[in-house]
Amino acid sequence: MQKTPYLGRVAPGMSVCDIAGKKVGTIVQVHDIGDAPPATAAAPVRSQVMEIKTGLLGLGPHLYIPASAIDDGLEDSVFLSQPQEEFERLGWHEKPPALSESE
Repeated sequence: MQKTPYLGRVAPGMSVCDIAGKKVGTIVQVHDIGDAPPATAAAPVRSQVMEIKTGLLGLGPHLYIPASAIDDGLEDSVFLSQPQEEFERLGWHEKPPALSESE
């Protein structure tokens, strides 16, 4: 049976955990990128990137994780489909070009 991804509200201040449940950081902002239409209950925006602050007091590097990487969620946390060791390989340490251009 295929698991349905978490489609609840993702918002700043929520904790982000990897697939093992280890806290990675906190959502700072959710960016809409691309030319996707506005989200609806039936068709959520699939081109969203969560900006995550990491480290003690959020002073570590920021991560840029696609919302499509969310595996599950609770009211105040989201859980990713990957272990933290894979983040660099997946390019989540790099700011997406679409965000760099908009600044």
